[in-house]
Amino acid sequence: MEDDLWQATDGDPRPFAPDQYAIRMNPNVQYHLLTRQPSLGTLLVQHIIELAAQSGYRLNNTPIIQIIADPDYAANELKVQTQHVDKRQDSTAVMERIDTPRDEPAPHNPQLIINGQKTVKLRDAIINLGRGRDNHIVLDDPYCSRHHAQLRLRFGRYTLFDTNSASGLSVNDVAVREHRLQPGDVIRLGKTQLVYWEDTVPGDTGINEPQ
Repeated sequence: MEDDLWQATDGDPRPFAPDQYAIRMNPNVQYHLLTRQPSLGTLLVQHIIELAAQSGYRLNNTPIIQIIADPDYAANELKVQTQHVDKRQDSTAVMERIDTPRDEPAPHNPQLIINGQKTVKLRDAIINLGRGRDNHIVLDDPYCSRHHAQLRLRFGRYTLFDTNSASGLSVNDVAVREHRLQPGDVIRLGKTQLVYWEDTVPGDTGINEPQ
């Protein structure tokens, strides 16, 4: 990613990370990888979006991952080739909706309360929030970006990410780029206030850490 950055010319100091990745490897290695993890491509796309956000980079498009079997490669060889897709889809790269994996622990009845009036149950592993109609949660707020934020279920908790929004976001009046949500957290996007809540189970800490 770092070796193929494009410097921005629009006044924003954040460079653009490559959004197309071709991963070449031995055919047997590719077969075993995809057999064990059929959704590897989707997981890598999510990881690239996270890395770009954490590193202060931008993405012109949702990343494209190609996992290519190449008989010229030995079992211990792997090469990643990157490039930039010319056509820009939007200023923010947003994950497509995917179902929560069966073995992924989840909070008990997680939900968002929007402006104290509307409650939305959270049921997906990836949830996009913003003004655009293609989001899972559409916010009727002109101060929100079209794709403003994203929730991702990881290790039994929802983590909130700012997806390169124009006005940013805050949790409990603290500006954040990433935040692991706890019950009672107050999120602000544009002029919208969201309160995160989940049910608790007696004797349960509510946190599922990876083994």
